[in-house]
Amino acid sequence: MYTLVFDTTAGGTGIGLYKDSQAVYKSEKIMEFGQAEALACGVAEACQTAGIAFNEIGFLGVCSGPGSFTGVRAGLAFARGLCLGNPKLEATGVSAFEVYAGMLKEQDRAFYNTVVIETKREDFYFQLFDKDLNKLSAPLALSREEIAEKLKGHQVSFIGDGVERLLSVSMGLQIKQVELSEMMSVDALYQAALRKYFIKSLDFPKPLYIREADACVK
Repeated sequence: MYTLVFDTTAGGTGIGLYKDSQAVYKSEKIMEFGQAEALACGVAEACQTAGIAFNEIGFLGVCSGPGSFTGVRAGLAFARGLCLGNPKLEATGVSAFEVYAGMLKEQDRAFYNTVVIETKREDFYFQLFDKDLNKLSAPLALSREEIAEKLKGHQVSFIGDGVERLLSVSMGLQIKQVELSEMMSVDALYQAALRKYFIKSLDFPKPLYIREADACVK
């Protein structure tokens, strides 16, 4: 089975095409703008590289956020469009928190494993996992002080594109491991999507919004 995964939720575009757990195409590009345009071209290039028609893809996994409002909507809209073009295509959304948590190696996990995602505001997107990557909290938007309060008293590992800014100020925590990443790995996105496929827990792609979009009247 061919599986396509992609992400446009943050500061880049990640695309992966896999056949029976082997990557036949991978692209991870850091980019501030133009993710939607790069996504469509990248998916076409992936199919061309593999020598397949799009209707030969059997499963689709797309990151559902959180992230930039435009990036989340662009990726999900494209995923839904692909599903309309191929009614037999099975698809699922995968949260960025799940993907980042899956990037932590087992030996690097601590009592608390914290995914921190950039908001480009004063706060941070935050979710907490245990050593087995079970969720210990809901996805939240918290200040640095609120995060420190939740983590104090236990050893902590961090991962996510918001970690560098979070830890730029001392928080007085017992830190085991820090993984800095500008964007998520498409391999990790593929593994997270595949887990949902095998346990038959597919979520039709829909946005994970933790707070309302910032908007103003001109």
